[in-house]
Amino acid sequence: MSIANLGSFNEILKSNKSFTIASHVDPDGDSIGSVLSLTLALKKMGKCAEPVIIDKIPEKYKFLPGNKLISNQFSSKSDVLISLDSSDINRLGLNEDIRDYGNIIINIDHHKNNALFGDLNIVDSSASSAGEIVYQLIKDKIKIDHDIAVNIYTSIITDTGSARYSNTTPLCLRILADLVDIGVKPDYVSRQVFEKRTLSSIKLLKLALDTLELLENNKIAAMYITQEMLEVSKAMEEETEGIINYAREIDGVEVAVLFREKEKSVTKVGLRSNEWVDVSKIAEKFNGGGHLRAAGCIVELPINQARAVVLNAVSAALADNGGILCKE
Repeated sequence: MSIANLGSFNEILKSNKSFTIASHVDPDGDSIGSVLSLTLALKKMGKCAEPVIIDKIPEKYKFLPGNKLISNQFSSKSDVLISLDSSDINRLGLNEDIRDYGNIIINIDHHKNNALFGDLNIVDSSASSAGEIVYQLIKDKIKIDHDIAVNIYTSIITDTGSARYSNTTPLCLRILADLVDIGVKPDYVSRQVFEKRTLSSIKLLKLALDTLELLENNKIAAMYITQEMLEVSKAMEEETEGIINYAREIDGVEVAVLFREKEKSVTKVGLRSNEWVDVSKIAEKFNGGGHLRAAGCIVELPINQARAVVLNAVSAALADNGGILCKE
């Protein structure tokens, strides 16, 4: 993998001192791991680097080295603002114009629908994760230490589902091997990310599974989570992560959909596919986006209305595609 605009990136690094590294709201393993790995790398280069994510960091990612450095607000304008794993500016959750946070904007991402909003755009939709791109950017500049390696490893395994998803490439597997050579313990990271559940998350999972609905000859599996369900189970919003996979893993299902009630008239929609539907195209119909097999959007409708319109779009996508394999 060759990094486009690498020379321009290196020049910006050389000629600037202060950097803010930011990523999207509703942070996940890739966003947090890539932000922290780049932050720690920049600090190792002697730069002033501040990581900012304007949202709560899920408990399960607080094992990541450097997580306490992350702020949920911007302290001052930097020479350079680096956005990671965010397809558009709105995903960053900014209150002001992006120019109020950095004189130069660098956009590093792997979403194919990226809006290319940076002065410098380093966007590669063939990359497994933002963490993979960060690795490529820093590997020849510093000696990657254990803390940086753990963060990049977590970025890659969360976005590839522990190297199970279709975005798992020979390159990302080679990078994972390099990180294990540095000292990352795969069993430890896997335990933190995939194998720890609170009792409240299990109660929420039970409630969500009770809403399971199969449509279109069992090719669509849909579930929903309401605010009331979160309250009854005493679960946190972050504990909805991964629930959609229970629908996706049903034999015969092609598209899984999870609806999450954010407010009375705002519904968050997660979409996953298995073999031949490009769910990013479905998400784009609702001003969302993502990847071929994993995408999402926000629908400004009550959850029952959102379910109706989105599931109609999913059914239409199944009919339009006709079962023809949609390759990466």
